[in-house]
Amino acid sequence: MLPFITAPAQHTTRRVGNDVVGVLELEVRGGLTVAESDTIADLCTSEQSSLTAGAKLADAIATEEAISITEAFQIIENTIAGRTLEEAAKAISLRHAERIEAVHRIYSASSRLNSQATVTALIRHRCNLPQWSLEDTRKMDRVLLEDIWALALDEQEAEALPSSPPSEDDLKKRQPETPPAPKRTGRASSGS
Repeated sequence: MLPFITAPAQHTTRRVGNDVVGVLELEVRGGLTVAESDTIADLCTSEQSSLTAGAKLADAIATEEAISITEAFQIIENTIAGRTLEEAAKAISLRHAERIEAVHRIYSASSRLNSQATVTALIRHRCNLPQWSLEDTRKMDRVLLEDIWALALDEQEAEALPSSPPSEDDLKKRQPETPPAPKRTGRASSGS
């Protein structure tokens, strides 16, 4: 165990699922573990990055429409999000609708994969089922998948919460005893 100044909070559990699809009890840790995050990253590496796809299209649109890449990317993002566009942006969006739709499909696939990879990681690590695969997750009942995904989102949100630093009293409690430093005399040491 690490020599914490303040011990980590006790982990709790949460039940996910229902009587129809089954109920699991998963640990709530207040964040994802490094192993869980690594598993998610490993499972998502095979897919094209949605950011890369969006950036490539933004670069092409920027060149073709003589606008900045930032403006082009904003048009793509706003179109995908269904936000209202100014007339000029709307015209650009319509001219490139097919390619923007293709990027939208990549965004959607990336989002689906991320949620499935995250659920897979939690099952592997918190249910101690290291062989659980993405395919196993894809065969799950939607209710169970969505409940575990909600737990994962709560865990990720908890990581973002600001933590309070240890108080001065906490820090004083754990200061190691150090012997006083020898007094300097100004003379050279006789040691070799």
